Amino acid sequence: MTTLALLSARPEQARLNRENGWWRDETFLDDLAAWVRVRPDAPAFVTGRSREGTVRTVTYKEYDQQVRRVAAGLYDLGVRTGDVVAFQLPDWWETAAMFLACMRVGAIAQPMVPELRGREIERVLGRTSARICVIIDEWAGFDHSAALQEMAYRLPHLRHRVVYGDSARTGALDFHRDLVNDHRDDDLSMLPPLDPDRACLVLFTSGSTGEAKGVLHSSNTIYAGSRGMTDATTSLAPGVDRAAATLKISHIAGPLWMLFGTLLSGGAAVFQDMFDADELLDLMEAAGVTRLLSTPPKLAALLDAQRRRGRPIESLHTVCAGGTTIPPDLVPQVRDVFDVPLRSVWGMTEIVVGTVVGQDDPEDWSAHSDGRALPGLELRVVTPDGGPGAGSLQVRGASLCLGTVTKDIGDVTPPTDTEDGWFDTGDLAREDGRGGIRIVGRTADRIYDPSANFMIPVRDLEDELMRHPLVHDVAIVACRMTAEDGAPEDVLAVVVPAGDRRPTLPELCAHLDECGMTSWYHPTRLEFQDSLPRDPLGKIRKYQLRDHYDALVLAAG
Repeated sequence: MTTLALLSARPEQARLNRENGWWRDETFLDDLAAWVRVRPDAPAFVTGRSREGTVRTVTYKEYDQQVRRVAAGLYDLGVRTGDVVAFQLPDWWETAAMFLACMRVGAIAQPMVPELRGREIERVLGRTSARICVIIDEWAGFDHSAALQEMAYRLPHLRHRVVYGDSARTGALDFHRDLVNDHRDDDLSMLPPLDPDRACLVLFTSGSTGEAKGVLHSSNTIYAGSRGMTDATTSLAPGVDRAAATLKISHIAGPLWMLFGTLLSGGAAVFQDMFDADELLDLMEAAGVTRLLSTPPKLAALLDAQRRRGRPIESLHTVCAGGTTIPPDLVPQVRDVFDVPLRSVWGMTEIVVGTVVGQDDPEDWSAHSDGRALPGLELRVVTPDGGPGAGSLQVRGASLCLGTVTKDIGDVTPPTDTEDGWFDTGDLAREDGRGGIRIVGRTADRIYDPSANFMIPVRDLEDELMRHPLVHDVAIVACRMTAEDGAPEDVLAVVVPAGDRRPTLPELCAHLDECGMTSWYHPTRLEFQDSLPRDPLGKIRKYQLRDHYDALVLAAG
């Protein structure tokens, strides 16, 4: 194991990736500098700000000034190469600038989504030994600055608390006065040269299957993923690209699409700090958005809002969705409402982005596939017997992370210990027949039927149940049948009804029979909820459902 400050790519790995053109000697700061030279007044961001009810357009020149000032401020606060700088801010353009400011000073950026609360904030700050934490004072009814103040004495490595907003209330440094400071000399010539192969970003996974873990990337692993994704979703002339997303700027998909991707295309990122479907559609129309990335739940909300009041977003040519299962009926809806095909995307924090349905695939292909691997990434499906069918999805390539943060403070482990470099994603997949894959479930969510000696295809089962007219949302999990250890498990369907009438278990099974699904796959138990627990990306937190219903069985004896 090694420390965060020393983590870098292996020389042989770096050589191979450069020879293939997947890595480079430059960084995203070089991209920013290039656009400042040729298009200083072009928009870099078009953002909606809910507190003020305003829309702000930020130019590349303003973007560069913010990055330089924050980098200088971090250096004045003692940040040096390899230090971790954490920040928990809403989806603002200043948040995007924090990424590059940390990179410029040689620090490791640690963005945290605003939804994290005290327990989780303390845990991830302690795991990375963050030296500085930049945080909003209050957001969405939560007092972030007070929470950070309360835990600070338990974080021995934390040197400074910086608050955007009311900093005096908790005795913290002020974001604008002490970090940005328009009067500070932003000469950065004293800083060491940048190493694109060294760790520059730590992102914590969404924890949809359990406790989150920190994933470390370099400028080049991010470049490999964002270059492939940008090339696959836009072929416009430099500066024309307008990329909108409903995903968080502090999570892997948000910066990939809106921060790093637009730095490569010379375009502008379009996003909000609080999701509102109507306001985002208005923003997309005004900005001339060319591509959109969303999760299925928020994409469905956008479709509903567009149906109620259509906007002429004639510039839109690409709509991508990922993060969780795409309901089959969402595919034709996107074509009907936006007049473009829906393209499924699959990725994970450890590999940035993995696959995307191609422009040359059939229009309805996203209902059947998660696409083919992007350049620089290999994937394979490993089945138990080596034959066809569903199996463990493994990947290797240029966008694979440098390592993950373990529970031991400051220590990291490589993503894989295999000699051939294959990383087990934890996903179950099958080949789609066109050189791509279809995700059929998470390993942690898989359900094994010991009586039939096969795995139940959880995602396929959920997809078919979603077609039932009385089902609005559904999750399939395995849970205890009895309190006895080692007893068989129920295949539990947790359903959010589509209306007042609830479906019965025989009705759902009859529907599956009509679809031709093997009877062994049928759920054996049915429960109802008003909504399913989801993380910020829209993934169902199935471990919460399992824990809840297992606890009920144990309590009943």
